[in-house]
Parts: sequence; C-alpha cells; structure tokens
Amino acid sequence: MTLESRERWIKAAVGWEARADQFARDTMPVSLTMVEAIQPQPGQTILDLAAGLGDTGFLAAELVEPGGQLITSDFSPEMLSAAQRRAKGKNVRFRQIDLSTPIDQAAASIDSVLCRWGYMLLDDPESALRETRRILKQDGKLALAAWTGPDENLWSAAPTQALRRRGLVPPPQDPGQFTWADPNLIVETMQAAGFIEPEVDAIDFVMRFADFDDWWTHVTLTSGAVGEADKKLDFATRSDVLADLEKIAEPFTQPDDRLEIPARTWVATATA
Repeated sequence: MTLESRERWIKAAVGWEARADQFARDTMPVSLTMVEAIQPQPGQTILDLAAGLGDTGFLAAELVEPGGQLITSDFSPEMLSAAQRRAKGKNVRFRQIDLSTPIDQAAASIDSVLCRWGYMLLDDPESALRETRRILKQDGKLALAAWTGPDENLWSAAPTQALRRRGLVPPPQDPGQFTWADPNLIVETMQAAGFIEPEVDAIDFVMRFADFDDWWTHVTLTSGAVGEADKKLDFATRSDVLADLEKIAEPFTQPDDRLEIPARTWVATATA
C-alpha cells in the first residue's frame, strides 16, 4: 500500500462509517463464511487484522464467550475509533496494528485470525502472513478474503474505470483491490509463509443500493480516489461519467429503481 493510498484510506474512514450498516448487511455472507471457517470456541482469543469497521470480528466475539476475547485491529486510528463506536460486546479490545511492520504480539498466543480484504493491499503480503503464522498457536486457523476480478465487482470497479478512461484518476495501483484476483497467487503466498492446507472458495453476494444516486454516493464516500476526483468534476464531465454508469447499471436496476449489483470475493483458509 503506497503512502498516498494509506492517506486516502484514512480520509475515507468518515465515509465508511456513514455507509457501515449497508456494507455490513451486504457483505454478511462473506463475514459469516470466514467466521464459520475458524470455528470460534468459548475461551479463545481471536485477532481481526485490517478490521476496518470491525463487523466480521464482532460476529466471532459472540462465539468466544464466556472467557474469550476479540482483538480488533487496523492501521488507521480513525477506522479503529469508528469500530469502537459500533462494538457491542464487552470482550472486544482495540489495537492499532500496521501489517507492514512486525506485529507486537507474543508468538503462539492467538487461536485464530481473520483478515477481510487486507493482505492483498500490502506491498509484502508474504511477510505479513509470516507474522500472522508466528502469533498463531499450533494448528491455529486463518481465514482471509480477497476480491476476485473487476468484471465481477462492477459495483466498485465501474466508477473508477469510468473516471480513469477520462484521465481523472491514476492508473491501477499494485498492490490494489484486485491484486489477488488469481486464487493461485493466494495459495502460493500462504504456502510461502508456512501455512498448510490452504483452500480457496468463491463467495457470490449482492451489493444493494437504494437507487443510482445512492450507488454514486457510496463510491464517492468510500473510495478516496473517486471522492477526490468527484470534487473536481465540472457539470459536463460529471454528467458524462454518470451517463456511462447509468448504462452499466441498467441490467441491475429493479422495477422500484433499486440497484442489485453482483459481487464476488475469494475466501481462503489455512492452518498454521
């Protein structure tokens, strides 16, 4: 993740919090699959890395009671503050953890790790996975999510592509949202970090928006690059961009104007 990307992510924290309920609802199939994969048990300690607003880990927190705890972490203090405002369980701790650096956690001290859409954004995901394996107990479980390709995630990719065609946002960054679109890369990186028995499955779900304007609002609030570009658009250019997106949205528009846009992610699991 470049410095510019990190700064944009921090700035977008307010937007993510504003869209938190909608995003948690739509991505629930992913979170449930990840939590089911690690099979949380009472008394365990679960670490949620790059947790964002924390919704995936919060599901696990309920399952490790009594006696267990969830550690919710993110590199962004702004995201952590937003997650704290959403937390309901008393067995949740919050820590700032930057996955680009060693994790300040004792070896073999964590039962399971969750990381939804985090590793693929790192410059050195293998090192981060090695650190993850170090802090996991023997036979501890890891469940991570990484997006498939842009064509399967038009809810996110289409607005950026429309702006990029007009030279209004930078070229695709590597690492970025779709860096791990190839599941073989996920398996290879997990194995290189020492994990065993990696498995990757595709999870299909739907991103739902009240109408076309709600979709555009969501993207401008949660994507730093799109949000910054939108602020600079003149009326004619914005109208042109939105006209392109309205054509893309047509197949996903319901009779009451709601949008239901397909989404797809990989969920990968492995054992330490």
